[in-house]
Amino acid sequence: MKSEEDLKAKLPIKAKENNLVGIRALGQRLRAVQRNSFRKKYGNLLGLLDIGVQTSLITAFAQYYDLPVRAFTFQDF
Repeated sequence: MKSEEDLKAKLPIKAKENNLVGIRALGQRLRAVQRNSFRKKYGNLLGLLDIGVQTSLITAFAQYYDLPVRAFTFQDF
């Protein structure tokens, strides 16, 4: 189990939300054939542009993610 000092020694992480308006506009301009071809090659990548992201939550969760364990570790849990 990690000590309390290890948990406090996390690096500061800041998430940045980029402006995706231009990329969304390009995705909407694709014809059905182009969209299907893109989906076959890259999966539902264009669908991810429509999902809202709360950068404060990403930052908070990143502080508690333990990479070697591949899980979130919280101090009292």
